[in-house]
Amino acid sequence: MKKYGKYLIAAVAGLVFFAACDNYEADDHKFGNAVYLDVAETNEVQLTTFGNNKPTYDCALQAELTYPAGQDVAVTLTVDPSLVGTYNARYGTEWTMLDAKYYELSAESVTIAAGKTTSDVVTLQFKELMGQGEEQTGALPIDETYLVPVRIGHASMDVLHGSDVAYYVVKRSSAITVAAQLTDNWIEFPTLDKYSESSKAWNGLTAVTYEALIYLDDFATSNATGSPVNISSIMGVEQYLLLRIGDTNFERQQLQFDGSGAGSSFGKIPGRDATKNLEKGRWYHVACTYDQAARTARIYVDGQIQSEATEVGISAQSKKNQINLAMRALYDLWNTAPEGDKAQYEELGYDGLSEAYQFFIGRSYDDYRPLNGKIAEARVWSVARTPEQIWESMYEIADPENDPTLLGYWKFNEGSGNTVKDYSMYGNDGIAKYDIIWPQGIEIPKLNETNE
Repeated sequence: MKKYGKYLIAAVAGLVFFAACDNYEADDHKFGNAVYLDVAETNEVQLTTFGNNKPTYDCALQAELTYPAGQDVAVTLTVDPSLVGTYNARYGTEWTMLDAKYYELSAESVTIAAGKTTSDVVTLQFKELMGQGEEQTGALPIDETYLVPVRIGHASMDVLHGSDVAYYVVKRSSAITVAAQLTDNWIEFPTLDKYSESSKAWNGLTAVTYEALIYLDDFATSNATGSPVNISSIMGVEQYLLLRIGDTNFERQQLQFDGSGAGSSFGKIPGRDATKNLEKGRWYHVACTYDQAARTARIYVDGQIQSEATEVGISAQSKKNQINLAMRALYDLWNTAPEGDKAQYEELGYDGLSEAYQFFIGRSYDDYRPLNGKIAEARVWSVARTPEQIWESMYEIADPENDPTLLGYWKFNEGSGNTVKDYSMYGNDGIAKYDIIWPQGIEIPKLNETNE
């Protein structure tokens, strides 16, 4: 989809022109019109990485005009193996052309109707990826990279050179290949606000683990209103039990585990330490654990203990200081209880939780503390996972529906839509506040798989 205010800078017949993509003013027409591929408008390289369990994978493209023409414009599309050498010379690679049996263009000719700027959608489908039978005979090799150059072969109008070719970099990967972009977005959990068997498991805890795979595109220092921003929220409950990046008078790029709630009371760990800063532009597995009985809180980065605090938190366990991550569900329990049962819940303070903070992924306090990046494989546990467990299962949880200690497991592997499935036995699906962007070309390397 084109966005208002976006400008295409191009050269046609030696002329440089600026054309607003959605507003076609008279000034636009004094420059030559041209046809190009929409996917190549800003980048000719299309990273096409998909999981090794996908039999097919579809990529959409369209022919597009700078501005509407007064007549139909005919365009032909072609896969051009001769361009593989051009790509390899330009980018210093040695990739080969994908075998033709693995791809198909849904149409080789399209028309941009008079008065319009886009053609019908054409699909470049990658097919037969998993081969045949249990042995996957003929499958596309895993973790090998190939090229499929698609170009405009002919058009009844000038072609915008430089945006007439899209190089699809194709890889069937053993890594995680789907994640959600959470910049200026977050995930809510409506079922945790109502008392049920699904939310019940989230309260009365004595230990907790948070985990997620994250990719930082940026560490924002101001929001859309120009106000300072010093926190990026990963997951948890504000002013209670929260994993985040940054804080006031704290390193902006450093992980912090805030255990200020009544069920933890260990404060914030670790102290300010620039040697523990994260970097943008790479994937991390991050986790934090807290155990009331052991009085220990930890932060993990890429499966290794980064920070640890011992002899912290509550000194004596009781029902009143258990950890409640679904506090509004407790208010709902009190609010809907028969009058004769309300007193026992009031003694525990459930009647005062109507405005309790909620559990979010990617949000805390207000709308201006986003993750500014991507996320996958988010989990919440009712136990403090051991270092061995953290390391071994950074990228996948086996048999999640049969582990009662796994309170929530959101793989973020949908690839479309705004609902994030909970793969745990409790089924608390997440709902995005805004439409989720599902970026292509995701590939998360598995650091715990090493070649011996």
